[in-house]
Amino acid sequence: MISPTALVKRVGVGGRLVPFFKCVCVYFLAMGAGGSDPSLIGVATKCAPILCLLLVVVLHHGSLPYEKGWYARRIAAGLALSALGDAFLVWPQHFIAGMAAFAAAHISYISAFRFTPLAKPLAPIVYSGCGYYMTLITPPDGLKVLVPVYGILLSTMAWRGLARGRAAAVGAVLFLISDAILGYSLFGGPVPYKQVLVMSTYYLGQLGIALSALDARTTTDQTS
Repeated sequence: MISPTALVKRVGVGGRLVPFFKCVCVYFLAMGAGGSDPSLIGVATKCAPILCLLLVVVLHHGSLPYEKGWYARRIAAGLALSALGDAFLVWPQHFIAGMAAFAAAHISYISAFRFTPLAKPLAPIVYSGCGYYMTLITPPDGLKVLVPVYGILLSTMAWRGLARGRAAAVGAVLFLISDAILGYSLFGGPVPYKQVLVMSTYYLGQLGIALSALDARTTTDQTS
C-alpha cells in the first residue's frame, strides 16, 4: 500500500496545489454571495486554502529525516498560525487575538528564512517604507503600540524573505502588500475592492512562502 507521503510525491507540484486553488475559488464565490459574514462556515471557507498549503508542506516533507525538515517545520508552523489568525479575524471582536496569531506566524517565517545572507541594503528600504506607512494610518488608542510592533515584525519577515529570494521573496512581499492594504482600510481610509485585493495578495503570498518549502535547497542548506 502506498503511503500518503509517497503518493503526494508522485503528483507534480501543480497537482498538489489543485485543492488550494479550488478552495480559493470557493472562498471568493462565497464572499460574492455574502458568505463572508461571521460564522463557522465563514471560518471554514477562509481557512481552507491555508490548510491545504499546510497539508502540502507536511506531506512533502513527511518522509525526510528530522534534521532536513528544519525549514519546512517552521513554514508549516507559520501556516498553522496564519489559519488560526484567519479564524479569529472572521469576528471583529477578536482582532487583537488574530493580530497576535499572525505576529507569531511572522516570527515562525523569520526563523525559517534566517539572517543569512544578511542582505543589509534591503533593511533600510523595507524599514523606511514601514516608517512612512505608519504616518499614513491612525490606529485607535488601544492599538497605537501594537500596530507599529506588528509592522516591524511584518517588515522583518518581508526583509528576510527578500534576502532568501525566489518563491520566499515573492510570497513575503505579497503578504506585506496584503497586510498594508488591510491596515490602511482599517486605520487610514476606504480602499476600493478591499476584500478582493487583501485576500488575493494574501493567498498568493502564502502560496509563495509554502512553495519555498518545496524547494530542493530547503533540505540541503539547513542545520537543526
